[in-house]
Amino acid sequence: MAWKKYINGMTFGVLVLSLVLVGLVNFTSPEAGAISYGSFFISFFLLLICLATIFGFYARRRISNNEVLYKNLKNAFRQGTLVALYFTVLLILRAAALLNWWDAALLAVSVISFDMFFKGKM
Repeated sequence: MAWKKYINGMTFGVLVLSLVLVGLVNFTSPEAGAISYGSFFISFFLLLICLATIFGFYARRRISNNEVLYKNLKNAFRQGTLVALYFTVLLILRAAALLNWWDAALLAVSVISFDMFFKGKM
């Protein structure tokens, strides 16, 4: 992935942040329908992907003594997507009043095993 695509992704993250803020301001009523909840969860998921990828890339950069390795960006994106999926599913379960601690733990084990599966394939 080129550096320019990475910068475009960060710009996309700022756009998605504005979508999340608009969703929080406009769709806070309890009578909000499935479309408003769906749009909020999708924008929240995209925001978490952007933030987790940026944080993961810079954490990997710090660990590797400030070397900018673009293979770290691919790994950070994969793990950022899985972290975003984890927190979005937790939020969906919480919105449906179905979240328990063992559900969160089982979901965490599933996400970790899913990451190990993709790590083994690459």
